[in-house]
Amino acid sequence: MRPLRFERALRGSWIFFLIILAIKAPAAWAFEKSSPPGSKEQEPEQAISETRIAKLKTLNKKSYEIFRAYGRRLGRDMLKEAGYHQKLNIREAGGVYASLNDYAKALTKDDESAFFKGRYDRSRARLPENIERWRSVPDIGNPGADLANWPNSAFTLPEGRVYIEFEPLSFSAAVKAGSPQPVQYAMDYLFRYGLTDNIELRLFGNGPTYTGGSTDSWNFSPVGFDTKIHCWGEQQEFFLPAMGIEAYLQTEWLGNTTTNSGTQPGVSFNFDQSLPFEIDFEYNLGAVRTQDVTSDQKNNVWGFSFQWSLQRDFWDKNIAWFIHGYYNAPSLPRVPNNQAIKSATGTVVAEPQNVVGAGLIWTINSRVSLWGQTSAGTNASTPSLLSNMGFAVAF
Repeated sequence: MRPLRFERALRGSWIFFLIILAIKAPAAWAFEKSSPPGSKEQEPEQAISETRIAKLKTLNKKSYEIFRAYGRRLGRDMLKEAGYHQKLNIREAGGVYASLNDYAKALTKDDESAFFKGRYDRSRARLPENIERWRSVPDIGNPGADLANWPNSAFTLPEGRVYIEFEPLSFSAAVKAGSPQPVQYAMDYLFRYGLTDNIELRLFGNGPTYTGGSTDSWNFSPVGFDTKIHCWGEQQEFFLPAMGIEAYLQTEWLGNTTTNSGTQPGVSFNFDQSLPFEIDFEYNLGAVRTQDVTSDQKNNVWGFSFQWSLQRDFWDKNIAWFIHGYYNAPSLPRVPNNQAIKSATGTVVAEPQNVVGAGLIWTINSRVSLWGQTSAGTNASTPSLLSNMGFAVAF
């Protein structure tokens, strides 16, 4: 029995020794062998502590490399399982990409170009994290040209930015027989300057104007002054549209008896709202003052005005189609506001204008856009045809 007990004890000692060796060996392997005990070359414990720390860092770095290599291998296996082999064929980004990094860069580039072409939401562009990007580069699409359709947007230019909007062809056909308003050609213009991010100064007019009929002459239309204030951006979660306030004053400066209609003010509340199916709804509610053409004294009278537009991209993100119209007057004095007509009994009467039409906007690049529109009057006091073609440049 005694030899068996001795053998068991010896075997237990070897197991204990191996356990101790497994615990102590990694620490011993992390350092260089020191000099034999008792040797003069042996360093004190404090002296070799820095060496031990450096060796531990080296060992840890090598250990991390093992995990990094494992992570890279695991990532490659996951991509292969997902169907991404040597290249990423991602159609929505418009091409084949060698890596996920290239794909991410393509998406970022596309997002930047969309932002600078006005495709980025105009309210989100004013958020603190995006506003510097919005200010940094001229963008003809954000907020966009105001002369392109009948209403004006609720948004203003960034501080220091300039838009020049010009319509070399602005045509309004003659109103029905018996009306004093004949055919008219004009060259509308609008100069815009961002005084601050939320305040815009504007100068507008009809420019050189041809008036047909008995007048049959070219004249220069008077100059008008305008300002727009952006109040807040759209909050879609509350169905709250973006809002701005605009006020103008049409003067008699540079005009003559043919083109002057007195010094006339106007004010409007401008709204922009996103609708389903990627439709932009733009509308203005306001009041304008005009001359009462039914009276010989030509007294000034105030009237309600409403302008609207529904716009959506078609075929290409740089081409947008819209339908639009106005009641009583456009957002800016671009056509005669009220026309006198004769009733069947010969009495001179006047009624608000009502116009409906359609057009398109082509954004050529971040600085230039072109547009054209054709509208028709729906009542006797409105010109039967109103057409405009123009362009805008951003600086």
